[in-house]
Amino acid sequence: MEVKKILTRENQPTNELQRSIDKIFKNIKLTYMEVYYLDYEVNEDTGIINREKKVEYYTKSQVNRNMKALKSSYLIAKGAAAPNEIISFRKKYHIPASTLSVILGFSKNTISNIENDGVTSLPSGRLIKMSISNKDIISYYIQVCDSIDNRKKDELSKKIMELGL
Repeated sequence: MEVKKILTRENQPTNELQRSIDKIFKNIKLTYMEVYYLDYEVNEDTGIINREKKVEYYTKSQVNRNMKALKSSYLIAKGAAAPNEIISFRKKYHIPASTLSVILGFSKNTISNIENDGVTSLPSGRLIKMSISNKDIISYYIQVCDSIDNRKKDELSKKIMELGL
């Protein structure tokens, strides 16, 4: 993973940091990775910078990413497929993200987006989880998909049936 640089109050680049967060959200204990950076503590009333102590700060982008990570963690706890589950499934059966998206009835880039940004909705996350966890369901979706040719359908179905889930 690429390490992002953030400019501190002194215009010095610093690395973006990550840590695991445990949080109770809607009575469910969630764990997700939070991103932040460290900079000198500032007294909000006086504006005086304490150069003896560094504290966590968040850019707007980091706040947005942290909120997405929390949401994705919540949706996974409620039954949606985790991005790493989808990636493992695709690697096991050698199915491109774009092909899996089309098989499940999503737009071409949906699976790739979920793998990179996290789960976006509970219904789609649950559909994906159910599909990649049940060879009969995924085989059915492969067979009724109009966007892939019969040779590819047969090849995919055979792989899934031979290797199992």
